[in-house]
Amino acid sequence: MRVRLFLPIIIATILFSSACKKTATDDLCIKSVNLEVFDSQLRSNLKTGLKGYTYLIMKNGQVKYTYSDGYARSPQDGIQAWDEFQKMHVASISKTISTVAALRLLKMKGLDAKERIYKYLPPDWQVGPNVKEIYFSDLMSHRNGFLDVMALPANTDLSCQYSTLKDMVEHGANGLKSRKYSNAHHALLRVILPVLWDYPYTSASIYNEDYTALRYEQIVNQLVFNPLGITASLFDNDPNAGVLAYSSGSDPAGEFETFDYRKTAGGFGWVLSARDLAKFWAYLWHSDELLDEEQRQNMRATEMGLWNSGDTITGPYHCKLGGWFSVPYENGPKHWLRSAAVEFDDDIAVVLFVNSGSSRSLREIIVEAYEKSYGCF
Repeated sequence: MRVRLFLPIIIATILFSSACKKTATDDLCIKSVNLEVFDSQLRSNLKTGLKGYTYLIMKNGQVKYTYSDGYARSPQDGIQAWDEFQKMHVASISKTISTVAALRLLKMKGLDAKERIYKYLPPDWQVGPNVKEIYFSDLMSHRNGFLDVMALPANTDLSCQYSTLKDMVEHGANGLKSRKYSNAHHALLRVILPVLWDYPYTSASIYNEDYTALRYEQIVNQLVFNPLGITASLFDNDPNAGVLAYSSGSDPAGEFETFDYRKTAGGFGWVLSARDLAKFWAYLWHSDELLDEEQRQNMRATEMGLWNSGDTITGPYHCKLGGWFSVPYENGPKHWLRSAAVEFDDDIAVVLFVNSGSSRSLREIIVEAYEKSYGCF
């Protein structure tokens, strides 16, 4: 009988001890980026004396967080708060846009990025040394070795006008395919895409500065923006609307630049809202509407249309930054419009617009916030 009296106590003791025992899985943590923390960290990192900004954080192509702060136009300039629908010149992110248009058109023609570019230059252009060995992938990843570009100091760029591009092609390339960044490379797509569209029915008489500029804008809209329901332009001359550029958060007077990049576009020029750019970025990486997975992998591997990519503690990321500045008076401070689009390896993405300068790059601001939000929360 005594055994029976103690048996429930023994069983209860065993069950209690088992329930409280710590197992190996109690300490298990699968680290990841917490989007709520990322949003908070990004806001904290952007407290650097900026005039204003707007951003969107996405996961798998879906917007999860958006936030805006500061002025698109200061009180002195008519007061306009930032939001993700304000349109701004995205500057060099236009290179990604031109690249996507080129890859789409090449596929429509049954071609790929390993096609040589010389066949799609205006028929009356003279082709210089080594130009016949340049592929579309070389051009779009800044690996073509054009002599005029390679000879320039790092802080200068070649004119993107039609006549200058024609001279660059005639001058030729060094054949080494060294990588050097230049707006001229994607500006050349402004001339090439209309010829590629018409090929093989091309006529030297129609390919001039005006025709290629007009057709480039039409082709990019048809292949890139129209399928996504985005309205985009290379021209905006309304000084009473849109975002102004400032030198800093304390700068009371901004600068408006009439946007008319139609005859120099390709490497820069497109005017979009942050919401528009986020939509383009999401469809680019998470849908086959614009490119297929093979084309996307090729972009990642060769950095076509990309620059500033790198690695984080979670893996690689792919990036394109845009920056545009003006100096409104002699020896004055630079007035900046800056943009960033970043796609991380875990399908988290950020699009950020800023309308002033700062001591930190947008890429640094984004990547640091991302890494600080990685862990177990």
